[in-house]
Amino acid sequence: MTWTGYSPLDERFQSPDEPSVFATCAWCGGEIYVGDPVTTFANGDKTHDGRCEDEYVRAELGLERTIAE
Repeated sequence: MTWTGYSPLDERFQSPDEPSVFATCAWCGGEIYVGDPVTTFANGDKTHDGRCEDEYVRAELGLERTIAE
């Protein structure tokens, strides 16, 4: 008998496939995976939602947040 692969029972114990990379974050340079929340800007750049998005916008627009005095 020749080994042809894993049985269905064996397959459930195999490592899952690596997630697919969708894009590279324009702010942190990290990978954005398929299924991750992402922000796409008018120029085509993509960032992770949240901190990367905030920092990217702040840097692009030259925003500075301060306390009013």
